[in-house]
Amino acid sequence: MKKVLLLTGTTGFIGQSLLKFIEINYEKDYEIVLLSSAVNENYKTVLHKNYTFNKQDFEKNGILKVDIVLHIGAFTPKSGIEANDINKSNANIFNTKYLLDNLPNFPEKFIFLSTLDVYGKIETIIDESSFTNPLTMYGWSKLYCEKLLENWSKENNIILQILRIGHIYGKGEEAYKKVIPVTIQKLKNGENPQIFGTGYEKRSFLHVDDVSNLIMKSILLRKYEGVINLCSSNSYTIKNIVEMLIEISNKKVQIDYIETENRGVDFEFDTSKMNKLLGYEKVNIMEGLKNEYNG
Repeated sequence: MKKVLLLTGTTGFIGQSLLKFIEINYEKDYEIVLLSSAVNENYKTVLHKNYTFNKQDFEKNGILKVDIVLHIGAFTPKSGIEANDINKSNANIFNTKYLLDNLPNFPEKFIFLSTLDVYGKIETIIDESSFTNPLTMYGWSKLYCEKLLENWSKENNIILQILRIGHIYGKGEEAYKKVIPVTIQKLKNGENPQIFGTGYEKRSFLHVDDVSNLIMKSILLRKYEGVINLCSSNSYTIKNIVEMLIEISNKKVQIDYIETENRGVDFEFDTSKMNKLLGYEKVNIMEGLKNEYNG
């Protein structure tokens, strides 16, 4: 018998990829209910009321029980300027609480996508024991949701899993003003890509297909394992990434370096907990970048 899987946030970058991944790999295992503005005739129902839904709406749509909740939906800043938007950050907390209050039942499992932004500025390799000290309102809102869900799940005997999502890339991230999509757009326009500073800051990029696979693996966990970082164990400098994209594009361009006073921090991760409990990343960075560039 299929489990009823409720997904929020399936119009976002990760959500869209995850929905496609489920369609391909888990169609026989789950009956999908979408709580977003996405419309897909393959699914039992779509509640797309931007958190104006309530328990009666579930009943009207014939949803009397949800087995698993996968809460992806949230405000995610598309640029650094948005990261301290108070109203949007607060909405992450209010909407999560609203969701909990209006579910048709207490589910068996609740998977929550958090963010590495809860760690703040850390000069060493990051793992799940690293100190949390967010630098933005967005980071604080996600950390608050983590604590809220830990208490709620414990009180109601629900298996929780918190997944802190790292730097993700792949098709669908065009809306974000980040180094990979911005560089790709410049290359396609025949412009020189730009790097702020020296470009020697390290980043650990994980492909969105790997993220989708690891998220679905987390549903199989039988108890709360504490937070798990979903990140790549392979780090590259920003300069490395831009050079790879130039090679993929075959464009005769050079990198324009923009002077800046501050050197960005490195983001490198110990992924041993992820690897042990959920598995390893599979997508090679060069292949992933080619796929995004040609997409």
